[in-house]
Amino acid sequence: MAFSVRVTEIPLEDRLFLIGPPGIGKTEVVMQKAEEEAARMGRLFVNLREEIPPDLFQRPEKYYVFLRVVAPHVFPEDLGLPKHADGYAEFLPPKALKAMTLKGIAGVLFIDELSNVQRDDQIAMYYSLILEKEAGWMLRISDGVKIIAAGNPPEWSEVARPIPKPLRNRLTIINVAPPTVEEWTAYMQRRYGDGWERLAALHLAVYPEDFLSPPPEDSSPFPTPRSWTSLAVLLHKHKNASDGLKEALAVGNLGEEVGARFAALLRTNLNIKEALRKLEKSPSYFDKLTVNQRLLLLDAVAQQPLDRLAGPLKGFLEHLSREHREMLVLVTLLMDREKRVALMKKLTDLYAEVAGELSRYV
Repeated sequence: MAFSVRVTEIPLEDRLFLIGPPGIGKTEVVMQKAEEEAARMGRLFVNLREEIPPDLFQRPEKYYVFLRVVAPHVFPEDLGLPKHADGYAEFLPPKALKAMTLKGIAGVLFIDELSNVQRDDQIAMYYSLILEKEAGWMLRISDGVKIIAAGNPPEWSEVARPIPKPLRNRLTIINVAPPTVEEWTAYMQRRYGDGWERLAALHLAVYPEDFLSPPPEDSSPFPTPRSWTSLAVLLHKHKNASDGLKEALAVGNLGEEVGARFAALLRTNLNIKEALRKLEKSPSYFDKLTVNQRLLLLDAVAQQPLDRLAGPLKGFLEHLSREHREMLVLVTLLMDREKRVALMKKLTDLYAEVAGELSRYV
């Protein structure tokens, strides 16, 4: 891919075109940044796919609206229904789209999968909508609404096609790369708390190449941040399932090679209680374990109470800071925010060197 920007670093600007692999969080990040902008403006954020407040049309200046549309699913005829009025025809837009035309409104119209549009009349519609913020006879998007589009490059989508040259010349095109494993881990903690399989994050710290792989030519699955998210939530839901089912879920989300490698971690056995006692006596015991055993133990360490982490296990955390610094960062991210902050305050000297890395997630 050409020069790229991590998805977490994309700006929220009008007439952006975000191009990157599927499942790396483009929609999620655009919505998150829209929510942050709404907060800065002192407006109420509203996802128009979920609700339309009763007073939105009377008090548009009170709201910041967000609407995601899947480009291939919307056609020119969907933008307005004809209505007879005094011998003329008026075209009434859908209510959610009408909200984006209101004077004083602010928000984001996110047009997803633009590169997958096949019909020429659809392309022409989006051309007008993005460049002029107009479509049909009467529809005009408010100047306070940013229009951001996204799509996939051809190597990630069999149906992707180039967008028109004049449109490309009027857009800011950003090649988007996936988040880091640490950013994904922090997102999973914020979004799901304890409701996900955290061994996924530890596996990815050791095998970052498993985070995102191009799709194979056949119809088999392939790993993306989105498929890892789906798998981590499924595995927590089925945490008491057989090893066979867990491996089937892993392969079904990640593909055979990556899924089998992760399933091997799920099958790994280790006496956690005994291993934790050995860590307290001799932190270097960690270095003698296999990779998968280390990952199991790191997950267990992250779940230990604060007093044990700041007491008997402090020596092990110091060992991580000297020999496996990236693991210290990741183990800390696997804790909930309150516990993480409290531990950093208790062990100020230990976390001084990694404070900058962790400050992005605290």
